[in-house]
Amino acid sequence: MLREFDIVVIATDFEDAEVRGKRGHIIGQVCTDDIGVFVYDIERVWCMSPRDVTPTGERDDEAERARQGAPVIRVNSKGEIVG
Repeated sequence: MLREFDIVVIATDFEDAEVRGKRGHIIGQVCTDDIGVFVYDIERVWCMSPRDVTPTGERDDEAERARQGAPVIRVNSKGEIVG
């Protein structure tokens, strides 16, 4: 089961070449079937199915500490901030 701040690798056959094979951490569930992944190399959030990522077994403790007390940001399936 994937949890916030788990570090993942995006599938090499993911539909968008910009993020294929890249690492990031899960920021949370975006909608019923999708998760948001903060992609380290491009410093952006990408929305995708949990089936499109493989957990590394690591957690991003630094990101988790930085988020404590920070406002929650929601994104839509296009990665746009919605509130």
